[in-house]
Amino acid sequence: MITNADNAESLLNPTYFSPYESSRNKSLAIEDVPQALNIAYSYEFPLGHGKPWLSHSGPLSAVFGGWTFNGVYRVQSGIPFQISSSNCNVPLQFISFCSPALLSGASPFLQSPTHFDPSMPVLNVNAFEPAAGFNFYTGKGPRVQNFRQPGYSDFDIGLAKSIHITERFTFQMRGDAFNVFNAHHFNTVGAFIQSSGLGGSAFNTDVASPDFGKWNGSVSSPRDIQVSGRISF
Repeated sequence: MITNADNAESLLNPTYFSPYESSRNKSLAIEDVPQALNIAYSYEFPLGHGKPWLSHSGPLSAVFGGWTFNGVYRVQSGIPFQISSSNCNVPLQFISFCSPALLSGASPFLQSPTHFDPSMPVLNVNAFEPAAGFNFYTGKGPRVQNFRQPGYSDFDIGLAKSIHITERFTFQMRGDAFNVFNAHHFNTVGAFIQSSGLGGSAFNTDVASPDFGKWNGSVSSPRDIQVSGRISF
């Protein structure tokens, strides 16, 4: 996904360049996910009234009939990094977003963003234009870089039983487990506080910060289990 503006941008928090550099706005979108796989499934067990087995009324049909198993599996690539500099001495009339370029031949990573020592930076500050140089200069970097944050996967399952009380009333009891394997990823995709669903960076991306490249503590949400009931009529 390529765009010249992302949905998180505003005049109060600009991440775009001035009209004098409008061509630089075109870049990967911060929402860009090049590979994603979503699998949803639902299986109703063939037991109970109207099914191949235990179709006759009775205690076994009542206990084992009406069960449905379902789930969702999702795996995706990581979204791109957006590198900036808070030291950005540019007149407000020019929209002060400074984007350091990745230096030619340099790798942005000191460590793997998925397997790293959290006491050490993951990103290499020396691989980018230095923060001290952003005086009446917005850098040569793109609005969004083309190297990526860690990917994300999630496996949710649910088990439900429907009980037909009368022809009109049905009671359903169900249990759901989100992130059933309790996998943790270094981003906020799927986190309860992340309403956009995109996920944020788990690393400091401000080259002017002494903590540039370090893990900021962000991680996807842990396993969550819930039980619910519903009456349909």
